[in-house]
Amino acid sequence: MDVVRKSEALLREITRRPIREIRRLALDLKRLWRLWITGGSARYKKIFIAGCARSGTTLTQRLMGCFEDTFVHRAEAKYTQLDLLDRPEANLVVKRAERSHVHLAKLPSAVGLIYCVRHPFDVLTSSHPESRAQRRFHVTPERWLAEYDALLRLRKTQPRRAIAYVRYEDMIAQPNAVQERIARAFDLKPRIRFSEDPGNPIRATSLQKWERNEEFRTYLRALPPVFLARLKAFCDEFGYDMPDWARG
Repeated sequence: MDVVRKSEALLREITRRPIREIRRLALDLKRLWRLWITGGSARYKKIFIAGCARSGTTLTQRLMGCFEDTFVHRAEAKYTQLDLLDRPEANLVVKRAERSHVHLAKLPSAVGLIYCVRHPFDVLTSSHPESRAQRRFHVTPERWLAEYDALLRLRKTQPRRAIAYVRYEDMIAQPNAVQERIARAFDLKPRIRFSEDPGNPIRATSLQKWERNEEFRTYLRALPPVFLARLKAFCDEFGYDMPDWARG
């Protein structure tokens, strides 16, 4: 009955707290209710966002904050961070850290997976403030290959795992449709439509820059044929076109 007493105490607190805290108290009550009906162990729905850098993982992280009863861990982290979170929300979301792909194949089966993909030519010609002083483009071919190989290892190790793939291009063109698909995949309820999120960072100008930039095309044409073959396999699977010169 300890849970019942705590619930009653929280209800009394509602009358003494500012309005801005009522929602948090409601979530605390919901968590206590889960503790009560599950015999003392909270059961969270855990979701991990993975994918190569510059593939829309941050955009997807933002989208996940548009669901009800969902806590999105702001910092990048390993999937093990999901086990360290003690939150009143029922749904927990963590976005991958820089080297999370190394351990992706060990992702526990109880953790849901959203995997972000983007046309590799856009990924390979995207810059980032954190690395701009060191190199022209943020994602090196070696990094891209490591990420793709990690995905292949995961699917080989866990052939029955359900993976919710999110194409960056679809997120830009149809953000609400992507949100609805994720909601169905993980049984989530939208709090706000992603297109109506005031902090929505969608930018259509980020699509296919390589087609409009001669410097980018020159860089891509110089990539080794063996690497371009790996890109082709990825593009064939996820529905991306490649120019004739890159098809070998």
